[in-house]
Amino acid sequence: MTEIEKFYNSFNQEVATLQRSEENGESQEQSFTRVCLDMLTQVNETYNAVVAYDEKGLGTKGQHKINGYAISENCDTIDLFLSIFTPSDNIESIEKAQIDRGCTRITNFFSKSFFNNYENEVAETSSIFEFAHQLATSQAIRNNLIRVNAFILTNNRYKGEVPLPKDVNGHKIFYNIIDIEKLYSISAQSRLPIQLDLTEHNIEPSCLPIPTGTEDYDGYLTFLPGSFLALLYEQYGFKLLEQNVRSFLQFRAGINRGIKETIMKRPQMFFAFNNGISATADKIELDETNTYIRKIDNLQIVNGGQTTATLFHTSKEAKENIDHVLVPVKISVINNSENSYEIVKYISKFANTQNKINDADLSANDPVLVEIEKMSRYILTPITGNAQHYWFFDRISKQYDNLLSQNSKSKTRKKAFELKYPKACKFTKYELAKFYNSYYELEENGKIVVGPHCVVDGNEVNFRAFRDYVMPNLEVNQVFYEDLIAKAILFKEVDKRHGTKRSKTPPIGDMKQVMVPYSIALLKIATRGCLDLAKIWKKQQVSEELSDYMYNLMVQLNQYLKDNTPRSNIIEWATKEDCWIKVKSEFQIPDTSSIKDDICSKEEMEQRYATEDDFDSEYHELCTQLVSSIDYSIWLRIAEWGKDSGCLSLSDQNAAKNIAHKLKFDYEFNRREIEKAVFIYEITCRNNYELFTEEIEKDYPGAQLSKEQVVKMLAWEKTLLILDGWQFKIIQQSIMSNKYSKFRENELLLIKKKLADNGLGLL
Repeated sequence: MTEIEKFYNSFNQEVATLQRSEENGESQEQSFTRVCLDMLTQVNETYNAVVAYDEKGLGTKGQHKINGYAISENCDTIDLFLSIFTPSDNIESIEKAQIDRGCTRITNFFSKSFFNNYENEVAETSSIFEFAHQLATSQAIRNNLIRVNAFILTNNRYKGEVPLPKDVNGHKIFYNIIDIEKLYSISAQSRLPIQLDLTEHNIEPSCLPIPTGTEDYDGYLTFLPGSFLALLYEQYGFKLLEQNVRSFLQFRAGINRGIKETIMKRPQMFFAFNNGISATADKIELDETNTYIRKIDNLQIVNGGQTTATLFHTSKEAKENIDHVLVPVKISVINNSENSYEIVKYISKFANTQNKINDADLSANDPVLVEIEKMSRYILTPITGNAQHYWFFDRISKQYDNLLSQNSKSKTRKKAFELKYPKACKFTKYELAKFYNSYYELEENGKIVVGPHCVVDGNEVNFRAFRDYVMPNLEVNQVFYEDLIAKAILFKEVDKRHGTKRSKTPPIGDMKQVMVPYSIALLKIATRGCLDLAKIWKKQQVSEELSDYMYNLMVQLNQYLKDNTPRSNIIEWATKEDCWIKVKSEFQIPDTSSIKDDICSKEEMEQRYATEDDFDSEYHELCTQLVSSIDYSIWLRIAEWGKDSGCLSLSDQNAAKNIAHKLKFDYEFNRREIEKAVFIYEITCRNNYELFTEEIEKDYPGAQLSKEQVVKMLAWEKTLLILDGWQFKIIQQSIMSNKYSKFRENELLLIKKKLADNGLGLL
């Protein structure tokens, strides 16, 4: 039995087991859909996908069918799913006619819903009604929609061609066939690479194979039509540029304006004027003569992302011109997967220098930075001032600006985006290195290779120190991330307190670039490395006492450097290791008694970092218990309320439905889903807590918390004053009520943890 046959048997068994467990007699096809959507979610092909079935008029001209859907966070992408499931012990083949029929059906559904108000023909109780309603009425979708992806899911093997994109009244629908071989590939490789058959697009560019002299990669020189590259960007978006070190620089960059001007005025000269693109691939298939390219597996544009994005954006206003554009292309087929990251990095560095690429950009795809970015997208800050938000790590230059631009088509969406990702909470790779290196010192072979003097020496030098000496040994987890943000908050506060010439109060001096990192490094020495970073994270601010302490420290340090620097240029002297050694050994650091509440004991620090691998497992477990104690029917009501009230975005509404489905069918939640569920729960609590009335009234005899403990919680909150109003009411209601539900118990346990994390005197 082959590996794919083993996978097929295991996969079908999972579908059958799920289908047998359903209370409402869900069909095997829908269980198959659910398993497929979970797999596609795991490899980031879709997000918040909802299983929803509808069909009509099968066998007629207007026939349609759909098994599931997803709407992206910013409404620029819609995913449609149609399943073709064959119950069989062996892998069957599926004919192109069946695939074409599936594409017709899913396309008809989109057309009817988007343009012909199909929602009026669907019962409101139908699982597809909400999606049809969104397609017909959502202004956000109509303003932002770029691509519609239609996935045909099948447990059969398909060897035919993928249907070409279809234009439906100005909206392109891109078809994707996910057969058993692709499902197997996803399970084995945890990704779904871009696979291009150029012959299906009537493109067969000639190419010149290059003798590279190494087995690491094969080289090819070719060209691609501008219209084809624009189409690829339209279909795949950022996925096409995953290995690229920068996001689209928009037309502010001079090079991008030049590209656009060439397209608009002299498209036939594009090949001569433009340096082209550099790409990587896993495999290239040539024709029998080794002259023409037919297929490319896992194409990634490493340099030329700006060219590709500009072609797409310009094509909207100059389609005829794009048809005359030819783009030179250099493709490197990577044969050595172990060295793939290093090869791609240096291709980025040397292949194209139209827009300057720096060391930070070259390291953009380092796994450490990728993991920090992931955390910045799903770890919400603690609630402060009745609000939560994310810190946005701008791993790829201009990511934030591009997302903000996409969400600026309406004032409402722009405001929502800025509340979710405040501009003041955006940080770049350079800033990441500043925050970290200011609070960290590393000695190697008798030389201090990382410290505040590196920060003073400028962005490039400091980032290289971070990249070469810090990143290789970093273990990125929740504690690391929380501490990193705390260091960011501290750095920004110290920077603010120093002041500038434009500040309301006069600045301490004219050496801010020295004062900020040096004073933070001295603070770490003064606190013996026991500064309570967890407190800064939880409060999302530095205490007034600590802020004042840092101000006074900088005043004294500023005078010390003026009096004790052996060179005329103090800033230049501060970039040297000798300066930092002299400062930390001779400077009298102010007494820390005024900030004793901002300093932990060594035991507390050891305890915090001893459990860092658990990713705050206690909090995660409490959140999971809370989410699971809310009946799936209430999550569905939350989604409906979120739509009617406008309190939940389309993405959040779909997430609530997805949570309901997972609870109903006893699916496990991943960390990101739990974070999202708690986020939605808290929005609901602030705006319509009555939705949880049924859960509150359920009797639960196995209570862990006594009323005496809850009374203590109330007394402690009156001292701390950190809870939101709705959390305070939960405590009050629990004391007054004789009913005690499992849901209420879990709410109280989460509140108890929040109180305990902010003080030592509780329980």
